[in-house]
Amino acid sequence: MVYTVTLNPSIDYSVSPQKLELGKINRYEKGGYAPGGKGINVSLLLTSLGVRNRAMGFCAGFTGEELVRLLEEAGCETGFLRLSQGHSRINFKARTPQGLETDLNGEGPSVTEEELQRLLRELSGLREGDLLVLAGSAPASLGKNVYARMLEALAPTGVQAVVDAAGESLRAALAFRPFLVKPNQEELGELFGVEISHAAAAKEYALRLLDLGAQNVVVSMGGKGALLVGSGGQSLFCRAPKGECVSTVGAGDSLVAGFLYGLSLHGTLEGALRWGVCAGSATAFTQGIASGDEVKALYPLAGNLYPV
Repeated sequence: MVYTVTLNPSIDYSVSPQKLELGKINRYEKGGYAPGGKGINVSLLLTSLGVRNRAMGFCAGFTGEELVRLLEEAGCETGFLRLSQGHSRINFKARTPQGLETDLNGEGPSVTEEELQRLLRELSGLREGDLLVLAGSAPASLGKNVYARMLEALAPTGVQAVVDAAGESLRAALAFRPFLVKPNQEELGELFGVEISHAAAAKEYALRLLDLGAQNVVVSMGGKGALLVGSGGQSLFCRAPKGECVSTVGAGDSLVAGFLYGLSLHGTLEGALRWGVCAGSATAFTQGIASGDEVKALYPLAGNLYPV
């Protein structure tokens, strides 16, 4: 079974005003609420694809209650722990018809050490064969090494981990040999202080992640596609299917969900990569997280894999 953990989830409120001007009253016709957070996005698409999973993490206050309600309304199994203080954050997203997108993201509530230990006790029931997805940023109160601490504490369970994080959070987690890490090309470049613009450069630095402990690396490269570098010697690129990009929000999270779906179908990294690229593209071509049907419809249009 797949378990996703979102330590700092949100409710995303999206609006589409005709224009957006600072210092003035701006109007919009309607807005939409959706549960937000990288792990949550993975759970939403996995659920739509028919893969059983459980979305876990922290929620707080009336916004946290609504967050869980929205997830359960979408059919997701949930296991969020309610914090004693604060409120889950609301992120405000405005997109104009001209394509200008402005986000106001909240900080979220603090999480204490005791509350983190409660979550670890909940996760201690995971077993070998389960997959644990750790995705997104963490509350500042938990520090940048929280994923590493979680992986260390859960090592005796034998669970395989997927880490979709950036910067020091990713670097610290590598020592615990996660099954998969998925930086995008910007995050990979920032980790090593370089600019990555093509697949060969992405491969060079993905190999460094393997040296640091990752078992497999997928580097998402936007509309170009994604690169897979595996500990078994695979180094493959999958081109993204063509289409009109509506929004890249959640595309990387969808790639992770599609990858896990493909892995469950084919049992190979190659099959997983193709489904992952299709899932990321499907979300980029729509507003919000793509549905499982949209991902499946796009699969025949995916590019072939080729070695890098």
